[in-house]
Amino acid sequence: MPSLPTVFASRHGELSRTVGILHALAADEAPSPTAFSLSVHNSAAGIHAIARADHSPATALAAGEETLLWALQDAAVRLAADPDSAILLVYADEPLPGEYQAFSASREPAHAIALLLRSGAGLRLEWNENTSHQPSREPLSLMLLAHLLGRQEDIVWHGERLSVHGHNHV
Repeated sequence: MPSLPTVFASRHGELSRTVGILHALAADEAPSPTAFSLSVHNSAAGIHAIARADHSPATALAAGEETLLWALQDAAVRLAADPDSAILLVYADEPLPGEYQAFSASREPAHAIALLLRSGAGLRLEWNENTSHQPSREPLSLMLLAHLLGRQEDIVWHGERLSVHGHNHV
């Protein structure tokens, strides 16, 4: 099995697992050791590396609603440094637990995407500061997936800080 550098990204990480631990502590119960060990943001990267016995570089990141964009940037920088390599990018998220839903305007459904990225022709994303648009209702991850599946020709997405435009190029 060849080594495979990875980027794991999630806006909210393992927050629902962490909330479960907090509920257990509030009820004077000991949290589950498994839940505790899996509650950290980089647990998926660690499990992936252990399961594959792969010591390749791995990144786990969260950057608000623009998490996927920064994960793609991380992968692009690594591919530029080593154009003959491939990188696995995994983005996963789920809705905020009920206690935290009031702190987010978006209602992102539970979903995950995995992309095996290589240098060369493909998707081109351009972004700039968002100074004039309301944030998009749909997460960037679902727009990207619709684009990759051919259901949407171009990507036009607005976050709180950045706007993204994407299209395929040859």
